Amino acid sequence: MNLTNKVVVITGGSKGFGKSLAMFLKKEECQVVISSNNIEDLKKASQELSVDFSLTDVTKPEDLKILANYVNNKYGRIDIWINNAGIQIAPSLVEDVNIDKLKRLFNINFFGYFYGCQTALRIMKVQKSGMIINVDSTAGLDGKPMISAYCCSKFAIKGLTESIRKEISEEIKVYAIYPGGMQTEIYQEEYPADIKEYMLVDDVVKKVIENLKSKNPELDLIIKRPTK
Repeated sequence: MNLTNKVVVITGGSKGFGKSLAMFLKKEECQVVISSNNIEDLKKASQELSVDFSLTDVTKPEDLKILANYVNNKYGRIDIWINNAGIQIAPSLVEDVNIDKLKRLFNINFFGYFYGCQTALRIMKVQKSGMIINVDSTAGLDGKPMISAYCCSKFAIKGLTESIRKEISEEIKVYAIYPGGMQTEIYQEEYPADIKEYMLVDDVVKKVIENLKSKNPELDLIIKRPTK
């Protein structure tokens, strides 16, 4: 795929994986619009990367509609919509998971993606083209102890992705990315003891870009941590 001049929307684009995606897609000469619910982070990333931005809370469908309309009206289309905004909570046994934190995690990690897919599809079906990329995780492929809440949200995204593929025409594509542990700020509540062994964000993003630019991109790109 030729990425030049593609109009790209990235949720959770002011930090971490989303910011790195924005940086590399900008290098591919894409028109990039990043979103986040933190205006200070957005402005900083926008200036640093020379990309457009829009303040957005992915847990609010109306915010995502505003984002989509802003991009569509300004650039005339949305070629690629990347659902990326996500959080993690501190590891714990299932019975000890805080319910309020669980609900917030699902509001962002799953419902944010669901609303994002709905919003993007409404525009892409009218323009009869487009691509949605859901940034999932290897935690959405296999259950893992102590992070049941996070795993469940990522399993849900996998189901969403696969269901949409069976609903849409060939004119629209839905891709999923399943990276293993990366050195990002998602672990703010409690960083893993071995985080220095996790993958560098830019290294993972390079593989994502390579896949998109390939002749036949993998629909489900799994990027696991290298084993020693």
